[in-house]
Amino acid sequence: MEKFRKLLLKYANNVEVILAFLIIIGMTIGLVTVVRYMFEIPQVGITDSYELVKKFLSMSLLLVIGIELVLMLLSHSSVSVLDLVLFATARKMLIYSDTMIDLFIATAAIAVVFGIKKYLVTSKYMLREGKILSAASPIKNVNFDIDTEIPENRATTIGGLLCRLSEDECKPIEPGAEFVIGDIKLKIVTMKDGLIEDVQIQELTNKKSGIRSSRKNSNHDPIQP
Repeated sequence: MEKFRKLLLKYANNVEVILAFLIIIGMTIGLVTVVRYMFEIPQVGITDSYELVKKFLSMSLLLVIGIELVLMLLSHSSVSVLDLVLFATARKMLIYSDTMIDLFIATAAIAVVFGIKKYLVTSKYMLREGKILSAASPIKNVNFDIDTEIPENRATTIGGLLCRLSEDECKPIEPGAEFVIGDIKLKIVTMKDGLIEDVQIQELTNKKSGIRSSRKNSNHDPIQP
């Protein structure tokens, strides 16, 4: 059953990648329409220019929403979802709002999204959800930026640490491979030419105490294979 679950999860991820690729192709084709609108605006009269500019902005924002949808499919991040909602609301407000009530509701919705991003989506929350980082990111900077407790005495970068963990655990380095170190799980997201490119870092909660180990201990304790 566990093997079937992993197979189904891998299939679902592949379908998401295919959908994202198809959306990107559609967005690229849509650029042709945006360029056509841009060249037509100077050629029309004053009466028709308003509607043409409106179509131009509508199509441009629709392409931006499509790009944000691709980012959401690939990253599975709540921040990407909020950005998608933000751009969709902005498009609705700029293109289809005709009354002051519509503008007020859209403005309030945008303010709510910004409030959520500022006060609720903190670095701790993103770490528990899973944050995508470059494998070339220095461990010291990662620990400082998102307040993690990754040991700094085994490697300089996240990618280097994964190589050391792979040797310790005799586990191959491949997309989807996961390594746990203390209360942090590292997952290889993408690779190119045998090199790790992107890594997902996620905090594991201690079910008994719910308390993470101190950075002092994690920097000096040896890594358990």
